Amino acid sequence: MFKNYLKTAYRYLIKTKVFSLINVLGLAIGMTACLLILHYVKYEKSYDTFYQNSDRIYRLRYERTSSDGSAVRFASCTPPAGALIRDNYPEIEKVGRIFRYRASVSYEDNKFLEDRLYFADDGFLEIFDIQFLSGNPLVDIRDPNNAFVSQSTARKYFGAENPVGKTLSIDKQHDFRITGVFKDIPENSHLKFDILASYEKCILMYGDDYHKAWGHTGVYTYVRIKPGADIAAFERKMVELAERECPWLAEYKMTIELKMQPLLDIHLTSHFMQEYETNGNRDSVNFLSIVVIFIIVMAWVNYVNLSTARSLNRAKEVGLRKVVGASRRQLIMQFFMETILLNIVALIIALGLLKISLPLFNHITGIPATFAIWNQPWFWQSLAILFAVGIVLSGLYPVAAMSSFEPTKVLKGKLGNSTSGISLRKGLVVFQFVMALILITATLTVYKQISFMRHQDVGFDMEQMLVVKAPRVRDGDTYPGRFQSFKETLLKNAHVASISHVTEVPGRQLYWDAGGIQKFGEDESLGKNYQIMGVDYDFADVFDLDFVAGRNFSKEFPTDQDALVLNETAVNWMGWESPEAAVGEKVQYWDQVYTIIGVLQDYHQQSLKEAFEPTIFRFMPHGRGVRGMIAVKVNTADIRETMQLVRNEYDAFFPGNPFDYFFLDDYFNQQYQADELFGKVFGLFAGLAIFITALGIFGLSSYSAVQRTKEIGIRKTLGASVSRILVLLTKDTLILLGFSFIITLPLLFYGLNNWLNGFANRMSLNGWLFFVPLVLVAGITLLTVSYQTIKSALANPIDAIKYE
Repeated sequence: MFKNYLKTAYRYLIKTKVFSLINVLGLAIGMTACLLILHYVKYEKSYDTFYQNSDRIYRLRYERTSSDGSAVRFASCTPPAGALIRDNYPEIEKVGRIFRYRASVSYEDNKFLEDRLYFADDGFLEIFDIQFLSGNPLVDIRDPNNAFVSQSTARKYFGAENPVGKTLSIDKQHDFRITGVFKDIPENSHLKFDILASYEKCILMYGDDYHKAWGHTGVYTYVRIKPGADIAAFERKMVELAERECPWLAEYKMTIELKMQPLLDIHLTSHFMQEYETNGNRDSVNFLSIVVIFIIVMAWVNYVNLSTARSLNRAKEVGLRKVVGASRRQLIMQFFMETILLNIVALIIALGLLKISLPLFNHITGIPATFAIWNQPWFWQSLAILFAVGIVLSGLYPVAAMSSFEPTKVLKGKLGNSTSGISLRKGLVVFQFVMALILITATLTVYKQISFMRHQDVGFDMEQMLVVKAPRVRDGDTYPGRFQSFKETLLKNAHVASISHVTEVPGRQLYWDAGGIQKFGEDESLGKNYQIMGVDYDFADVFDLDFVAGRNFSKEFPTDQDALVLNETAVNWMGWESPEAAVGEKVQYWDQVYTIIGVLQDYHQQSLKEAFEPTIFRFMPHGRGVRGMIAVKVNTADIRETMQLVRNEYDAFFPGNPFDYFFLDDYFNQQYQADELFGKVFGLFAGLAIFITALGIFGLSSYSAVQRTKEIGIRKTLGASVSRILVLLTKDTLILLGFSFIITLPLLFYGLNNWLNGFANRMSLNGWLFFVPLVLVAGITLLTVSYQTIKSALANPIDAIKYE
């Protein structure tokens, strides 16, 4: 019997090639799109899940709130917190600390600027099960002169040689003996490091003052809690700890809170100051998860629509089978066999499409090759679920409908399209149109918003700006003179317009923040938090910044060492009515008093997604410690030659330092990468959804044209033109599209407004944003429907009248 079911199913699918092909393509593309999106979503949600006890690991964050309620929120913690928690709170199982240190690292002739060098203590190594290939990490990490390197870093510095026992020089000031090697940290970790040095060395380098100061941040602190620990209660204890350790908080009317952030939430939800890197976006991942459902449901809807539409064609077959003794159960088995066979073919095609498209998709989304989809348990589980649920959902209604035909009505020709069947098909078509309109409009909005931000005036000049990271290997006494000579040498070249030494350049949130700053003479409790940036005399000229009041730092005024420049937001934040009113006033910055000499027009330090931050500019012509950037404004089309000139002079004046550079426009626009990626992924699957919809519309229109063949012939005989017939057969579909548009409008307006409200600078929702998708879907629909309709309309009416 099974063999008979299979043979009959195969014959039917071969007989109806066009409709079978449409169903197979729709299901295959739907499954492929679904699996690709799941691949991206699963990767984004896989961050840090490979660590043991990851559900009990938390990052301890630092938040400082001023008396007016303004707060600064850090990803890092204050230095003394880790040791105090480890020794005094029984609910904590382990505490680990790391400190990021950007340094010039060298071994013989190999030198690189390392951004992934961290000082770590033994607690950190106990919390995170890093795979060490050699060494005794829990013992060796306690020695301040020891360090571990990753496999790739070992190859970078030592080639094929064994790195253990060799010495790396850090900034030509500190030597570390390599005592072990660890496997490269997976890409789906929020924390990636290449060199781990002893935290004891960090304590020696920065001293007790730094490691006992609650006003400092920068130490990333992780805790592993005991099972069943009350996180909310522990956070309340942290408030009490801060109040006990910082009695000055009451005087300034400030609060310090230590927040527990689950390790597994960091990648998708953490966007605080001093993050290691730009994290993902949970809303985007959740939205794509919804898109997964929409796309696969649209593929199933196609199948249901076409199957129910063609059910009348099989009515006589059902009637005859019942007359000769077939039970309803046997008919259900027969029709389900067709559904299963079709889904098997679709599944095989989907796997082929997945194999072909994965390399390109991984390149677009940045998913590493190590996260191979074929090795993931969820992939095979999802594939089985898609296959099984697809068979049930796509086959249940058509099978039930066809197997319920009454043979007497069928054989007498009294069976016609039921009202409920027609309504169902119309409802399913409306659903597809609604989804297509939503996806197209959302894609256009994402691209339009990114374009809007990129084309707004950011308030400074980033074109032809070469930025070189300031040398870390330097003699503090001779560096100012060396830099001045380096600057003068470059400026003699006609291709170099100007140079500035700053602590940071636009493109990221400023790392340096300070609280307790207020007007001189005001109550200290009125102090607020401000972003701080160190600049030199040429900063404003190099970046083409405008002063709205006062002046820039100048060599003509020796007192500018104790002066400040504010941006407009800082002036408002501090309470002055205008920039002019602020100039000449004094500001108390903890125990020091500064005079405001100028006010800069607000410019975008970060992307336009963020609002202006209150920023104070201090005169620090050679950076802050060894932290800094050198901005070189060039005025030539031959960037390569100019860059080589800068490199040569840099190597000559600052030997032992790697030449690490970037172009400011590229650096600044990197901030839009996450939104651009979301737009690309969203646009890709919106296109697939439209294709699936078009397949369904084509199938329905083809069937409708066949069903109305005789009607078309009669109308042509009576003088109807091709255009009239085209209008007749397409108007119902266009009416459904219009109804779908009415349903979609309020959903889109509400959803897109909510998304755009997350941007400090956002575009307005114009009418064309909604009508372009409507016109596009209408065009695709007309093109799809018209093909079969025109084909039928141009046929010989005599043949049409003889049809059936």
